[in-house]
Amino acid sequence: MKRLLLHITLLLISPFSFADWDDVYYCQMTNAIEITLEGEQIKHKLEKLTFKLDKTKKAMVFGKQGYFQNNEMELRQKESWPSIESWYADGYDAYGYFDKGKFLYVMTGAGGTSAISANCERF
Repeated sequence: MKRLLLHITLLLISPFSFADWDDVYYCQMTNAIEITLEGEQIKHKLEKLTFKLDKTKKAMVFGKQGYFQNNEMELRQKESWPSIESWYADGYDAYGYFDKGKFLYVMTGAGGTSAISANCERF
């Protein structure tokens, strides 16, 4: 029994259990809304999305489909810790926050404001 507990503990604290650069995440939106300049609230279709933590670019690099199509958000170096799955990211007029599988995104522009939340898993 002690050996089994030891093996489980070692597996949980092994380097393979920690997140890091070049990991890929699969996410499902839980909310996607837009608020126009006129104050109208528009609910958007919930989508799946993917992104990779690109070490070379120091950024979240999104997949080729959906709302974030081919978008990149640079991680704030002083406020980001990929190894513990917690970071802030910036894009054009947009900000993101990721913490242990939860992703929040907000964008403000001439047309209004968009806010998205998503649950993510690392693969």
